[in-house]
Amino acid sequence: MGHTDRLLSRQPIYGAAMNVVAYELRSNQLPIFQLLTEPALDAVVGEHPGLINLTPQALADRLWRSMPKSRVMLGYFHNFRPKDEVATQLMEIAAHGYPLVVSGELKLESLQLLNKATHTIKLDVTRYRPADLEEKVADLRMLKSKSKILASNVDTFDDLEFCKSLEFDFYQGHFLSRPARQRNEIAANRMTMIRLLSKLQDSQTPVSEIEDLVSRDLPLSYKLLRYANSPVVSLPRNVYSVAHAVRLIGMQLLRTWSTALLLCSVEDKPRELITIALVRARMCELLGESVRGAEKESFLSAGLLSVLDALFDCPMEQLLTELPLTDEIKAALIHRSGPIGQALRCTIAYERADWDDVHFYGMAPAPIREKYMEAISWAQQLTSGLLN
Repeated sequence: MGHTDRLLSRQPIYGAAMNVVAYELRSNQLPIFQLLTEPALDAVVGEHPGLINLTPQALADRLWRSMPKSRVMLGYFHNFRPKDEVATQLMEIAAHGYPLVVSGELKLESLQLLNKATHTIKLDVTRYRPADLEEKVADLRMLKSKSKILASNVDTFDDLEFCKSLEFDFYQGHFLSRPARQRNEIAANRMTMIRLLSKLQDSQTPVSEIEDLVSRDLPLSYKLLRYANSPVVSLPRNVYSVAHAVRLIGMQLLRTWSTALLLCSVEDKPRELITIALVRARMCELLGESVRGAEKESFLSAGLLSVLDALFDCPMEQLLTELPLTDEIKAALIHRSGPIGQALRCTIAYERADWDDVHFYGMAPAPIREKYMEAISWAQQLTSGLLN
């Protein structure tokens, strides 16, 4: 596998408040140091540290020395004993000031070796029954070291709530993209938002009606105009109304910005869920550009709306009955069928580092990776300017 075939994605690591504290970098080919110049690292993880996993060979070759210690955490998830050369190599990393992340499956004597180093213990919670997990966490707390404990593979909100009860320091998994609890109907306090979202997504809604709807929502129109007038957008003149914004940026961009702001206004959901939606939206749109005759706006909408069930804690099928979407978008969101569904399937597989499912109508790996990177950049720009 050549350099151009390498794929690289990021997996959020959350703190107790469900804020992103780091991103784990995952690839279909290790090691990944060749891909990570400092600008490339910044492009993937932004202001957060990146967790980079070391192979035994990369550890022996000291490839980690090319990474700025202020920007990375170094993970080593292979077994070792205190007398092994690996232990000496890990202590060298710690002596240079790099934060370490190691497996919670190590024997206690190996973990005790790292007691004086800044490190995190990563524990795969799927390997334990609840009582055994509670006992394991208690044992790790007995080490009395500087260590933090990371719960990995937390894929449901039930798992998250149980792990929170055990007071893990960090959490990682796909729980954020899934409903916290299933309701059979949309909560009454969310119906107003759904109605506005419905108008935004309906291509038959007159432009004048959308202008009026957005203008009446004062927080929404204020944030839109503030972003439109920001240096990030760099419009040739100041925007003084929603109607003026439509003339300068176009209806489709206004729909996208307004939809992102509406989704972000769901108060009890972490901001990272909106970032995930934006990355999906842009990557689906970029993939859709390669499909002859396709409307790329439909690809973007599918990616953006793919988190609706997680945002509203309601089945996707129920939510879609309230939205006037095309049959193609609905089929993509529910069944992952059609070109839009294939783009969404590829995008989510890439997001989760399910490399065997990362394919889109014969597209080579390098362009798919480039589209993912561009999607992250686009999402970062929107979240920093529009959603703050």
